[in-house]
Amino acid sequence: MKKGNIAFILNAIILIGEIIGFGYTLWTNHSIAIEYYTNDSNLLALVSSALFLIFYKSDKEWVRTLRHATTCCLTLTLLVVIFILGPMYHFDYKMLMFTSTFFVFHTLCPILSIISYVFYEKKSKNESLGFILTLVYAVILIGCNIAGTVDGPYPFLRIREQSLYVTVLWGILILGGSYFVGRLLNLNRKKQKER
Repeated sequence: MKKGNIAFILNAIILIGEIIGFGYTLWTNHSIAIEYYTNDSNLLALVSSALFLIFYKSDKEWVRTLRHATTCCLTLTLLVVIFILGPMYHFDYKMLMFTSTFFVFHTLCPILSIISYVFYEKKSKNESLGFILTLVYAVILIGCNIAGTVDGPYPFLRIREQSLYVTVLWGILILGGSYFVGRLLNLNRKKQKER
């Protein structure tokens, strides 16, 4: 099977997963909490996978860029769950990664997006959009935490409960992680060009 066809199937599965996940969220909570990076990155995945399927034959660079940014954000979501939230929640990975919508948002869609983008999709020339979106999210949520309109929602965003030094370290870790993930996702772009 051709790489493009595999990418099409994987993006179709991602889209179905996101529709089911957000459908269940709306059914149970009657809203989507956009203050969560997880929800934002998965909403982006829903849109980018839908656009990938729609423009599959025309191969648009802006769709590639959106798919790269989405995969960057979903990878960051997965890494935060594994290396930050997991230890903070007593290593309860069963709950964080395999229950209800967490399975779709924290595990299934991030992993499928990584596999699809890295191995089966044409790479984007733009490696910065995922980082920019993460930076915008961080600035908005830090502002909301300072104003007291939002608490967290992640422990490392509760800046009123931690020192400026700790907040800066978290910022460097998360934003630096986003930047390097964006680069890593395109490692084989040069090899792709040479073929």
